[in-house]
Amino acid sequence: MDELNLLQSDKITSLRAQVGEEAMPALLDIFKQELQQYIGQIEGVAVSEENREMIARTCHAIKGSAPSFGAALLAEKASEMDAFYKQQQLQDFDSQCGELISLLRRTVFKLDQLQLL
Repeated sequence: MDELNLLQSDKITSLRAQVGEEAMPALLDIFKQELQQYIGQIEGVAVSEENREMIARTCHAIKGSAPSFGAALLAEKASEMDAFYKQQQLQDFDSQCGELISLLRRTVFKLDQLQLL
C-alpha cells in the first residue's frame, strides 16, 4: 500500500473548507485519538470468538468514520474485515488483524505529520 495515499488530500481539503481552518486541528485530533483508542483495543488481544466480535465492531466503526477524513485505505481494510466477519470467513478475518493495526498506526503517523504543516 502506498504511504502517500493513507490520507487523501482532496478529502482533507474538502473537510477543511466545510469546518473552517480554525476547527480543523481539533477535528483531526479527535479522529487521531479515536484511531489510537482502536489500536489500544485491538493490539495485543488474542483473537478469540469474544474478541472477534469486538474487533468486528471496531472495523464497522472505522468503516464509517475513516472516509470522512480521507483515510480510504484504512476504510477499505476495515470494510474488507467487516465483510469477512459477517460472512464467517474467520480465518481471513483473523489474518487481517495485524494489517489493520499497521494501517491504524500509519494513519495516526500521517495525521501527526499533517498537523505539523
